[in-house]
Amino acid sequence: MSKSALNPKTGAEQAPVSDLPLFFKKPVPLDVTRHAKAALLQSQDATFAVATNSIVVNVAEFFEAAKYYPIVFLQAESPLPVAILGLEQKNYFVNSKGRWKDGTYVPAYVRKYPFILMDIPERKEFALCIDEAAPQFKASGAKGALTLFEDDKPTEATRNALEFCTAYQNHYQITRAFCEGIRDAGLLMPTRSDIKLANGREIHLGGFFAIDEKKVGELSDETIVDFHKKGWLPLIYASLISYSNWKLLVDMASEEDKSKAS
Repeated sequence: MSKSALNPKTGAEQAPVSDLPLFFKKPVPLDVTRHAKAALLQSQDATFAVATNSIVVNVAEFFEAAKYYPIVFLQAESPLPVAILGLEQKNYFVNSKGRWKDGTYVPAYVRKYPFILMDIPERKEFALCIDEAAPQFKASGAKGALTLFEDDKPTEATRNALEFCTAYQNHYQITRAFCEGIRDAGLLMPTRSDIKLANGREIHLGGFFAIDEKKVGELSDETIVDFHKKGWLPLIYASLISYSNWKLLVDMASEEDKSKAS
């Protein structure tokens, strides 16, 4: 029997250094002096994401993410949506070669790594940071790698990273508003999944909220109109539809067990 819980760090966009965001081990502000020779290897290696079973997703990702992953919500003071990637502390969507499963949606949080916007208290602002512990980061450059600065100016790779992370952060704030709205409307309920695999092994996954379909049907006309104007109703239904992907995870877990036994 296995027990698993979701990791609240998956939503830690403004976490202090002592509580680093998921995947990040040594995030530092990108700096023209410190990173004058630094570069990034162009790689599709996603092994950094293999040891997690959930990753935060923004509402802008719901419609694509809902095709492949159950979308649930972290149990926290301010709930955040996460895509469930596995039934235990393992991502079933990263294969043995470290590649994300072909034909499936890759969450934006994964795609922006090793970059992140972080709140720098001493600067009183957000700064673009890079994880110097990332395998693709090369402090002194490397053949074929993308440089971060050229002639003391950010390169296209750095500008693109800043644009992507800024857009992500903006969507993150919109996502927070949506989550607080459905929480205040009483739509989130504590949930756990008790699963039995084909070989009889049981897995118990807890520590998250799910949208209660019955509560959605009981919303007042006033709330429905408000949610419609805010564009929240399709997001609610996308999350509800995504729950059909629990079966996919069960099948993938059974395949994992079968491959280990052979």
